Amino acid sequence: MARYRVTAQAFSRKNMNRLGKSRTEIINTKTNLLFKGATTKQAIRKKYENFWNKMNLGSPEVVVVSKVTKTK
Repeated sequence: MARYRVTAQAFSRKNMNRLGKSRTEIINTKTNLLFKGATTKQAIRKKYENFWNKMNLGSPEVVVVSKVTKTK
């Protein structure tokens, strides 16, 4: 089992202005099917941004991950 702390920030797709505060959440690769098979920080970042940005193309926001750390 691997757990990662992901910090991300939303920006406006229109003008790339920062929206609100950054958000941090814990991703458990064992229980979260979206992250199944992700074994590196880079893979976690890619899957996280892909979910928020490519799967939600109609959203007025774009999400950028600023930090991924492995946690207990």
